[in-house]
Amino acid sequence: MPGSISRRRFLANAPVAVGAATLAPTFFQRAIADPMPRAVQAAGNDAIGFGLFFDTADLRRMRTSFRSDAFASLRARLGAVDRDGMRRFIASEVRYNDQLFDIVRLSDTAQVMALQYLMTDDEDAASLAAECIRTIMKFERWDYFLEAGERVVGIQRASSTLIAVAVCSDWLAGYVDDEERRQWLEVMRERGCEPCFLSTWSMRYPDQVVGWSRDESSTYFEHRPEDRVDLSRRHIILDTTNLKAVPASALAIGAVCYQQAFGETEATRRWIEQATFSLGTFRDFFERDGSYHEGVSYANYTALNILKATSVLKRFDVADLTDLINWSGYVDYAVGMSMPTALDPFDIVNFGDNGNAKSGEAGRPKRTAVSAWIASTMHDRRAQWFALTLGGEHDEWALIWYDPRVQPESAPSGPSLWRSELDWIVARTGYSSDDLTVAMRSGGPGNHEHADRNSIILKCFGEQLVVDPYRPPYAYRDPRWMMRTTAGHSAVLIDGQGHQYHDGTEGTNASDARARLIRWGERRDYAFWASDATEAYALVDNDVARVVRSVIVVHDMPLVAVFDSVEKRSTASRVEARFFGYNHDGGGRVDAEARTESFRIVRPRAELAAGFVSNVGASASSARLPIPDDEATKHPFAAVVTGSATRVGLLTLLVPVAPDETPEMAIENSGDAYRCQVATSRGIAQVELHDTGVVPEFEVRTVPRR
Repeated sequence: MPGSISRRRFLANAPVAVGAATLAPTFFQRAIADPMPRAVQAAGNDAIGFGLFFDTADLRRMRTSFRSDAFASLRARLGAVDRDGMRRFIASEVRYNDQLFDIVRLSDTAQVMALQYLMTDDEDAASLAAECIRTIMKFERWDYFLEAGERVVGIQRASSTLIAVAVCSDWLAGYVDDEERRQWLEVMRERGCEPCFLSTWSMRYPDQVVGWSRDESSTYFEHRPEDRVDLSRRHIILDTTNLKAVPASALAIGAVCYQQAFGETEATRRWIEQATFSLGTFRDFFERDGSYHEGVSYANYTALNILKATSVLKRFDVADLTDLINWSGYVDYAVGMSMPTALDPFDIVNFGDNGNAKSGEAGRPKRTAVSAWIASTMHDRRAQWFALTLGGEHDEWALIWYDPRVQPESAPSGPSLWRSELDWIVARTGYSSDDLTVAMRSGGPGNHEHADRNSIILKCFGEQLVVDPYRPPYAYRDPRWMMRTTAGHSAVLIDGQGHQYHDGTEGTNASDARARLIRWGERRDYAFWASDATEAYALVDNDVARVVRSVIVVHDMPLVAVFDSVEKRSTASRVEARFFGYNHDGGGRVDAEARTESFRIVRPRAELAAGFVSNVGASASSARLPIPDDEATKHPFAAVVTGSATRVGLLTLLVPVAPDETPEMAIENSGDAYRCQVATSRGIAQVELHDTGVVPEFEVRTVPRR
């Protein structure tokens, strides 16, 4: 066809992937011995319709990896698809205006069943994949956003549906005839490519947007009746978020796929120009060190979609965006934010709207594909280690990009301090579930953030002991929205008020709050840092002159000293430091007695013994947020409240111990001086701190048990 790349020419010029001819001899021999799928043998090179992500030759490698232990979870997930239930859903349950859930269920099932077909010759899987795509064709609209009340705006749903249709048109070439696949792509053009073009174009030219709205004919508000937010600036807010990367990536994939079927057109040129422009802007949205402002989960979602598009654009010589992001730095970010626990070996530091599902189902996260791509593309051995150990289960994209020749190399063992350019900081003693991890959220605003500046997270001995409450609702009318405010974090309140945060009427967009790390470093026995959040609190109360939290992490004890320094210009205030516990599984509690100057956070495998002292006196109590009980019980907290003064210092010692172990703790204050000594079964630590400037001066001495 005019303007298209012929199959023969494509195979001759396609970039070399991790195909059998480039593999080490032992793997090469196994791959040759592995028979190709019957459909592939019968159809030859046309078994993969366009070769969007891989060639027929690559299937040998993928099928060998698919059978390996590394991909057992993917095999199990594909094998567990309820095919009878899915067919019942298609026959009588699907609603063709439910873009929030039903179209996603169809898209996801279609994609994994098409993969199952390629990996195992399972024609029933191919049949189900085709049934799902045929059902998708009956949806008149693939998304629930409208521009000017008429044109569909493609964000998440049109994007994921577009990709599923493109993928299945490619992967089912040995099963579905060419004419039907071409019909799918024509519908994809209208209901996928054009809406995704419109959304990214709207972000590029915001002054030409009439206005976005939810589609009232969709079932969206049936599922989320409280989510009636102001969308007047949504196209501007999304311009720096994951919800720009997703339609831009889908548009790139759809454009190349459509062009291979029908040749180059004005539409494909327009789509590709818009997609590559929008993708190129993420060079500025990821930090230079590879970190990303929306947190780990959204970083993975963003990066994964960018890489889907990047791989297709490069394979077809459209554009090379390989160096768009500092990918090796991205691995540092993913590793630095890892926080394995006994309940979830793939858990993360959950700043903002991040975090894994807390239903007790470990293994659900799927953050391995990006690292697998980095490992195979850049021969990054630490990326391979992350993909195989800390990232969770593998998905189809990890299988496509996985190169078994890259030998994993673990991050260095022992204590470390990691800081990103976002001013997020994490101290740890290692990467096992028993190791100590202490994290704090400093830095500036970001989409999906909370009012969490200077909030602290602590994990040790397999347990989360001080936490950020997990994943509040998106709807500001929901009373659980309070979990997004400073009151819902292990941070500081001044006279019951936290720092600035928006009211949620425009969604979960960024606030104006900013904090800054002003000191950090490592010594032989400990790490330390200090974060200044004065600016964020002063946006609420302009009498605030200083809010600084300093943290000292003593590795071997372990011991964490948290010093909060708050100063007002004229009005005396009480300072409250909150420390949330973890009780999603009913196994946690917080104990506090007002007259003991201590509290305790209890978990089955470990406990946190805490003591505190203030220059103006302090007391502790256990409490819950005034939100529905089903949520409040998951997040008990200790509240340490000081006396009232214009200058308040509060030192809190956090000591992880084995269950029922009680450390010996002595802590005192005299003027600007704070002294403490803690003795546990592991050793003795002394901390002396002087609150005489913007950040305190301190000295740490440790004596290990012999």
